[in-house]
Amino acid sequence: MAGAASVRLAVSIGWLATTVLTGATGPAAAADEPLVPIVDPPGGMTDDEPLEDDTTPAPEPEPEAAQTPAPLPTPTPTPTSAFRSVFGGYVDFGFFVPSGNGAGWIQDSGPMRAFPAEANRYAWVFLGDILAPAINSRGEPADLGNAPGVDRYDSVGSRGALGFIVNEVNLTANAAVGRSVLATSSVNFTPRSGANFSLGDVFDLDLAQIEWLPGDAQKTSIFVGKFESVIGVEYRERKASQRFGITPSLLSRYTTGTPLGLKVRHKFGANDRLIIAAALTNGSSVTEAFHFYDEVDSNDGKTGSARVAVRPLPLDVEIGLSGLYGPQDRALDSRNAMWFWGVDLLAHLGPLDLKGQWLKGHAPGETDRRYEERHRPYGLDLKGGAYLEADAMVSPYLGFLVRGEYRNARVWLGDPNAPGGADRLYLTRSWRATVGARLVFSDRLTAKAEYLRNGEYGGVPSIRNDVFTTSVVWVY
Repeated sequence: MAGAASVRLAVSIGWLATTVLTGATGPAAAADEPLVPIVDPPGGMTDDEPLEDDTTPAPEPEPEAAQTPAPLPTPTPTPTSAFRSVFGGYVDFGFFVPSGNGAGWIQDSGPMRAFPAEANRYAWVFLGDILAPAINSRGEPADLGNAPGVDRYDSVGSRGALGFIVNEVNLTANAAVGRSVLATSSVNFTPRSGANFSLGDVFDLDLAQIEWLPGDAQKTSIFVGKFESVIGVEYRERKASQRFGITPSLLSRYTTGTPLGLKVRHKFGANDRLIIAAALTNGSSVTEAFHFYDEVDSNDGKTGSARVAVRPLPLDVEIGLSGLYGPQDRALDSRNAMWFWGVDLLAHLGPLDLKGQWLKGHAPGETDRRYEERHRPYGLDLKGGAYLEADAMVSPYLGFLVRGEYRNARVWLGDPNAPGGADRLYLTRSWRATVGARLVFSDRLTAKAEYLRNGEYGGVPSIRNDVFTTSVVWVY
């Protein structure tokens, strides 16, 4: 009896172990452009393996005839699902040293005004660029300054002091249903200073999309939800874990937002030599923290955007043309339009990568009426802005970058032609030169450093708003 019990126990343990090992499923998913399969943990599924699990429990060992126990019930295989999911993300920790008071603007006031003609049209005139002294990949400035007439959430608020900061903790979930439906969500947690017994920590959801790839070739992608824009190319590296350096360009505020709606992309040719993408969204591709953004729309009109890109043979180069047109963000009607258009470039030349964009845009703001306070649209005259960045890895562990850029824009609130004029004007004629280094410890740990030299031109007085910043990114 003891021998029979031992055999029964051994068979049961063997069956249980076999069922657990053969019934396990590994994750599989993909991200937006470019579509990159998720790498499974060591020992998990590879991309060549099917998503469906067709394994069955191994046959039970045949016991010896002299000790044959009563037969065990045949285990029923547990049905498995083609749904696979995996969680990941990163931690971005930094240290920054701003100059001046950490803000990127000054007020044009007093008897020595740089632009006295504007004083008759606007109650307040500000010169410079609010977002120029960026300290991280989120584009947060070292300080927003103490501007009159507004109450803003200053996420960093360094007042010119140097310090450490957890820039962002990201949690990303990817899931796949079969081989044609993919889902992605991304949440960012930003620990910041609290005040008056309240926490300063906040979070934001920047992706919540479902992607369908119909057909066997899977050249077409149909997205629904909150997804990355189709304007330019910088959205592809907007996250700290994707970006070669640290800070975004001066144009990123217009192109790297994540609007809500429907997007379609198709790649033509054996080597994807032609790519066409189009989207219909609630609002524009502007980032949420900037003056222009409307995630849940306040008007019936929708915003259309598109990009056409070619990859001419035999060069490893992509040249794109993109544009956007739709009602002004935040406006309660669809009478006046906001638009952008520009060209972009990506080139891979051995160890050197080149990327750049030129952009122009316009929005009329308030014209013949004043909207209710939370739905007042800002006016914009982006006369032009551009950046060109070169990234190079001189070894598998060490890389360098250099970027040059400028932005010439007017942003205002109110109607400057109305009696009494408009509320405020932000006049920007800025340039920036950035140099940086990248140290790769492993595929999951990278350290970066950048120096941003911000400057002004076209009659705008010089502003002390240079920044030295660092970032350590751990991917998990």
